[in-house]
Order: sequence, then C-alpha cells, then structure tokens
Amino acid sequence: MHPILFETESVVVDSYSFFFTLAWIVGGIVYYREFRRLGWALEEMLMVMGGCIIGAVFGSYLFNAIFLGWEEVPKIISTFEFGGKTVLGGIAGGFLGVEIAKKKIGYPHSTGDAFALAIPLGHAVGRVGCLLGGCCYGTVCDLPWAISYPEGSFLYLLQVSQGIIPESAIRSLAVHPTPVYEIIFNLGLFAFFYTKRGTYKVRGSMFRLYLSAYGLFRLLEEFIRGDSPPAETAIFTPVQILLLVAVVYFGRQFYNNEIKKNIVGAVG
Repeated sequence: MHPILFETESVVVDSYSFFFTLAWIVGGIVYYREFRRLGWALEEMLMVMGGCIIGAVFGSYLFNAIFLGWEEVPKIISTFEFGGKTVLGGIAGGFLGVEIAKKKIGYPHSTGDAFALAIPLGHAVGRVGCLLGGCCYGTVCDLPWAISYPEGSFLYLLQVSQGIIPESAIRSLAVHPTPVYEIIFNLGLFAFFYTKRGTYKVRGSMFRLYLSAYGLFRLLEEFIRGDSPPAETAIFTPVQILLLVAVVYFGRQFYNNEIKKNIVGAVG
C-alpha cells in the first residue's frame, strides 16, 4: 500500500486519484485509436465519448448513493473518493450516456466494440490505484498470495472497529488481493479482445461479450469483496442480482448473434 505518490509543502498527489485519471487517459487513447482504425467518423465518436464520460461520472455517484446512502454523496464529491460500486455504476452510466448521445446525433450503429478494448485496459490501470490506495479490499483468507494492510488503512480501521484485531495491531489480517484479481482479469480480457477484434460477425458483439464476461467475473468476486456486505437472507445481494441479469441478457444476445448463427449455418 502506497497511498501518496508525491508530496511537497503545497502539492499532494494521491495514488488513487492519479491512477483514476490515468485510467481515463489510457482508455480514451485506446478508444480513439480503435475507432480511427475502424474508420468511424471523428466528430460523431467524440460526441459518443463525451456521452460516455458524463454518463459514467453520473452513474458512479448514483450507484454509490444507492448502496451507501445519499448522505455520503457530498463526502464522495468533496474528497474525490471513488470506491464501492463506482465501476459498476460507471459502466452502467457510461452505457446509458453513449445511447443518449447516439440518439441525439442520430447515429444508428453500435460503438461498443471500441469500448470493449478501452474499458478493460483503463480498468486495469485504475485498479492499481485501488491497490496502492487501500480500497476495494477482499475478505479475510490464508492463501499464499493474501495481502495485509498497514495501520491507519481503511481495512485496518474497519477490523479494529469490528473487534477483529486489537488496537495494538500493526497490520490488518490478510485478505484476498481483489484489486490484483481485477488487474489480471482485465488485462487478460484486453489481450483476448485485441487478438479477436475484427472476427465477430455482428457489430457490437465484442462489447456484449465483454459485458457478459466482466459481469460474471464481478458477480463471483462479490463473494470475496470485503467492502461489499454479504446477502443476509438470500444467496445473492442486490448488486449480484443486477449482474446476473446483465450476464444473461448480454450473453444471450452474443449467443444469438455469433454462436447460434454459426450452428444454423453449419447445419444449413
């Protein structure tokens, strides 16, 4: 954990904010290079990107408000504290923002395949900030690759307040390194899509596959996320139910557009 990257008497650069900003820059560059490679119109794609940014920011705050409470929103805004359900809200809000932008400019085609490359790579970069900043931690485990957090970290203070560790402890109990899991998974997704781009039959299929793959990964990861309270009376939490719906919906679309057509074509 290394929450502060750079500090002087007048300037403090924290790890989370730095990598959060870098994630947007990296994602934007990948998106730009991909839509230019595909020959899509610059002005229209920049409008779509603008809709994505606005929608993602709005969705991030909205999800945090829904799951953490509206009273937490002023604190989140004033401290630039992104965490919890930020990524899920950002993806959902960004998706909605893109659709609204496309409707405004009268653009009828899917633009998701460019985002399917940009989002995983940007997401992996952003999770470095989570790892260094000490947020998005996992549940307690004794695996060889488990990590612990130092005194004063979010997890340390939480475990002290819950009586899991004494106030004299110098580190938290070891937990799943969930930011590392996300970094590895998203880099793998990026590499997979990079090699497979241009091979799908229907425009937008790659983005549907991304939503299904990450949705399933995140649904399973929620079981070991220490910052996500477990379901008390059911198998899945409300977040996991939403993820399951997204996985089934977009997975079915991908199946119908890509796999089912292959089967029908082979039979025919």
